[in-house]
Amino acid sequence: MADYCAGVTVTWCGTSLGEVTDIKLTHGGELPSGRAAVFAVDAGSVEIASLSAAGSGFGSYGQKGPLVFSGGGQSFSTKAIVQTFDIAGKVNDVWRYRSVFRIVKE
Repeated sequence: MADYCAGVTVTWCGTSLGEVTDIKLTHGGELPSGRAAVFAVDAGSVEIASLSAAGSGFGSYGQKGPLVFSGGGQSFSTKAIVQTFDIAGKVNDVWRYRSVFRIVKE
């Protein structure tokens, strides 16, 4: 049976992101640095698309903080750095915002 992605909330540094439409979590990005090692430089990323810039990382490029999302049967919490923030719009439509956060292992 399918899991519904409804009622999802996302917070970045304690501020709720507005009108989230898409979330993509990529956990892990490269193999560990050695055979017996569990350390990897690229721990993964979280991409979030929304219809509101509220709390989405705009103006926060390079900053680190807690990123949490939950709802729809899923939950995830990590420290992350704002890697990119994109804005796209079409005439007579709404602005669409996309933030990419890099997962930080401490």
